[in-house]
Amino acid sequence: MKYEKIILMIVKLWTRQARPSIFAPVSGVEGHACHDRFLVFTFTSIILAVSFMIFSLTTAAAEHENLIENGSFEKGEKTPDNWEAANGLTSFYVKEEGRGRIVKMDSRVDRMQALAWMKKFKTDPSATPPEPVYSKDQYACIGGNEGVWLDSGLINVKPGQNYKLTVDFKGPSSPIVWIKGFLFHPVRKDYADAYQTRLVPDNPDKENWKTCSIGFNPTARSPKVEKMKVRIYAYWPAGIYYFDNVKVEEITPEEMAELLKKRAEVPEKEKKK
Repeated sequence: MKYEKIILMIVKLWTRQARPSIFAPVSGVEGHACHDRFLVFTFTSIILAVSFMIFSLTTAAAEHENLIENGSFEKGEKTPDNWEAANGLTSFYVKEEGRGRIVKMDSRVDRMQALAWMKKFKTDPSATPPEPVYSKDQYACIGGNEGVWLDSGLINVKPGQNYKLTVDFKGPSSPIVWIKGFLFHPVRKDYADAYQTRLVPDNPDKENWKTCSIGFNPTARSPKVEKMKVRIYAYWPAGIYYFDNVKVEEITPEEMAELLKKRAEVPEKEKKK
């Protein structure tokens, strides 16, 4: 739509320039035809330039399209489209001013209560979640054991393709955002685990959002991987974690090399140990 507006604006500008004025030479006067040809040439050049610009922008956008449908969690009613339902006890979709809908995870909930509720929620998603119980034993929480997670829908994997995973987060410690890859099992006639990698953000912050990325290639070592998904995961130390703007995009070998270089760098806090 914005490209159509640009073209319309140029057309209006050209027609305004082409409109005869009181100073324009009359038909048959020397220079009139030349003036018309100049306007046609100018208009054609502008259209070609704009067309090239639109093509370039469209191509660039396609190369960096977010393969995670609804990575901002905005589409959908109670549960965002293309995402697993939050259970209302340890996982939530909430609104934050200035951001819209985000993911909230509470890994402090008592493990036994969390496991019992997860089982009930699986059979009855409409059930009302209980009030959370927080154990005095910090290691008895769900974050100290299984953790809390939400999965995206599946994405098709291209053989040999490099990808970039990006996420916004804040919380008391570094969460994990997994990429889980799957191959089709010929005997089970279903998809089975075949690949995984993870994004573990450095220098977490409870109050301020941070953005972190990694590069990965599911088929580099597991060539039979056909599908993948994102798993948002919060565990230890127990606390409340937030996530937003999950993005998976195709990248070039050069972009991949740069991300791998950054990934190999030892964080400053590790150097001091």
